[in-house]
Amino acid sequence: MTRILIADDDRLVLLTLADGLREAGFEVIEAHDGLQALALCLSEEPALALLDIRMPGLDGLELARRLRDETTVPFLFFSAYDDEEFVQRAVEIGALGYLIKPLTVAKIVPTIRTALARAQEISGLQGAMASNRTIATAVGMLMRAAGLDQPSAFEQLRQQARTQRRKLEDVARSMVEDDKYQKP
Repeated sequence: MTRILIADDDRLVLLTLADGLREAGFEVIEAHDGLQALALCLSEEPALALLDIRMPGLDGLELARRLRDETTVPFLFFSAYDDEEFVQRAVEIGALGYLIKPLTVAKIVPTIRTALARAQEISGLQGAMASNRTIATAVGMLMRAAGLDQPSAFEQLRQQARTQRRKLEDVARSMVEDDKYQKP
């Protein structure tokens, strides 16, 4: 059974989502604030964390940064705030999705399943990158050339491979051999 963490300080939202997701076949861990969510992610290692943006102690955005930097737990946001600033910040942090309240379980289950599949794909690609020196080198070159962090550089390389309909390793090899990315 897939374990999901839900973090929200609104007890009614938390209870409703948790019960609904349990009925949909997920194992659910509940957190009432960001600090509790972080502790549970560190100890329980859920497959996905659903984070409210506004929570006491540690807000959802800061919690997501900590999850990104300290764990391998992927996350998506749900919030009553739909302004572009929050969405952009969520994207920059690495969210797999951003849902707007009010939520119904029937409407979020497809998003959760998609986020879980995407997280598994990313994890597999990152594992491949770690074991493939050419890919790791290309990612490092993109990080230096474009001023990107590792996940963003990897994603850019992956997008290039998809766009060109080529294997990731082939695109990486071409990049490593291309003089424009070499040090002067």
